[in-house]
Amino acid sequence: ARASYITPVPGGVGPMTVATLIENTLQACIEYHDPQGK
Repeated sequence: ARASYITPVPGGVGPMTVATLIENTLQACIEYHDPQGK
């Protein structure tokens, strides 16, 4: 379901797509290093 968020829109990758990619990457990193959560 989330794959639609990272699909490049016509005309190139928009700022929101980049922001979502960064957010997802950071969240994955946080969860990887701290599986128990907050």
